[in-house]
Parts: sequence; C-alpha cells; structure tokens
Amino acid sequence: MKKKIKEWLNLTLGVAISSFAFSFFLNPYNIVIGGVSGLGVIFKGLFGYEPALIIFLINFGLLVIGFLTIGKEFLLKTAYGSITFAGFVWLFDIIFEALQWGQYTDDLLLIIIFSSIIMGYGLGIVVKHGGSTGGTEIPQRVFYKYFHIPFSVSLYIIDGVVVTLGFFLLKQSVDIILYEIIFMAVCGVVMDTVIFSGFNKRAVYIISEKTAEIKEHLINDFARGVTGIRVVGEYSEKERKMLMCVLSTMEYYKLRDYIEKIDSTAFFYTVRANEVRGEGFTYEKD
Repeated sequence: MKKKIKEWLNLTLGVAISSFAFSFFLNPYNIVIGGVSGLGVIFKGLFGYEPALIIFLINFGLLVIGFLTIGKEFLLKTAYGSITFAGFVWLFDIIFEALQWGQYTDDLLLIIIFSSIIMGYGLGIVVKHGGSTGGTEIPQRVFYKYFHIPFSVSLYIIDGVVVTLGFFLLKQSVDIILYEIIFMAVCGVVMDTVIFSGFNKRAVYIISEKTAEIKEHLINDFARGVTGIRVVGEYSEKERKMLMCVLSTMEYYKLRDYIEKIDSTAFFYTVRANEVRGEGFTYEKD
C-alpha cells in the first residue's frame, strides 16, 4: 500500500511540474511544442479558448478512442494523468493571471531552456512511474497496433504536424519554430535522464590481486552486491576473477581511493548504468 501511495504521489508531482512549465513558460509566449498542449496554444491563439479546456476535451476524446481500439488495461493512469494535467494547467493559469506577470522577459532562449528542463523532469517522473499525461500516447498506441508504426516515428509525425500547424496558423516567425525544435530535443534528453536515472549510477569492473579485500569492503562498508566473473588474460593466459558492482557516483569515488590505496596496480574501469533496478536502488533489503 505504501508503495502504491508513493507511486501515485510521484505521478501527481510529475504532472504538476509539467503543467507548471506549460502555464508559466510556454502558454504566455504561445510556444507550440507538439501534442495536445500545443493544440491548446493554437486554439487559444485562433479563437481565444482556454488551453486547459481544449486539453481536457481532446484528452477525453482520445481516452474514448483508446478505450474502443486498445482496451482498458492501460487507461487508469493515462486517464488520471490526462485529467490532472488539464486541472493543473487551469489552476496555474489562474495563478499566473493573478500575479499579472504577462510576458516577463524578452529572452526567449531562457524561456525555452528552463521550460524544457522543467517539463522534461516532470514528464520523466510521470513515465518512470508508469503514467502518462494523455495526449499523443493514445494515437501512438493506435498507430502501433494497426499500422505497426514505431512509437518514436509516430511521435515525430504527430508533434511535427502540430508544430507545423502552429507555425502557419499562428503566423510564427522562423526563429520561433527553431526554438520549439530545441525545446523538444532538450526535453527528450532530460526525460531520458530522469527515466533511466543515469546521472549518478556507475557499473564498476575491477581486476586486482586483492579482490577478496575489495569484495569485503563493498559488501560490508557500501552494502552493495558484488558479482565475480572468471576472466582470462590473453597476454599472460592466466585465469583471474573480475568483480562487478553498481554504485552511486559518490560511492565510486570512495571506492576508487580505497582500491588505489591497497592495490596501486589494480585495473578497473567504470561505465554509466542507464537503468538500475533491484535491492539498494529501487527497494531496500528488509
């Protein structure tokens, strides 16, 4: 139960962060980033409709289509994300109007950088916990099921169409559409970083004459699991044991100092672990 509550709280937090980026950065400057939120900006520019209303109506329609064509197994978190995203946009739009900030800076590059980082972080939290803010995910699933179009390709198609519509219908300048492309690229990188938690996890491979001491240090002082792998040095043709362990960045630097202190001739290297799941990372040992 605690795990479920934490999951839904994180899902809500991620949706709130994403909608904050939309209401405080993208919507005031009429930046069309693709997806349903981009359509909300287009309808606001053409007809003066509130983006929150347009986002809610389109997401509701897409949920009905998804239920009829795909099934209900994925709809719970998608429906929750779709409704709460529209609700948070409505709330943050009211707060933004109450503050009477308007367009509070002329530096559009700053707006793009900060909004892409904030929204990418929020969407990364949502996706990491199995959720969605609705939008393009449903047509992506439909395209994959019936036309076998990969998710990445359909995402580029849908977002590309929305951005192009915004360019022509809102009569945007070329520099605006270039900024929107930068936004989508940076947002994607930040999303991947959050989803795969790649910032602070390292897989370390160690070959040393003192593997027993290093293993004990990792198990007792770092409380990390260690895997031993039999390897053969092709020059010496001798079989040795190589240790493999996944650590945080801070733990790696502490381990590096320890290894160099007890065995200055040890050979070890580290690679970034794109995703780490298991004891000590996604759950703690009882």
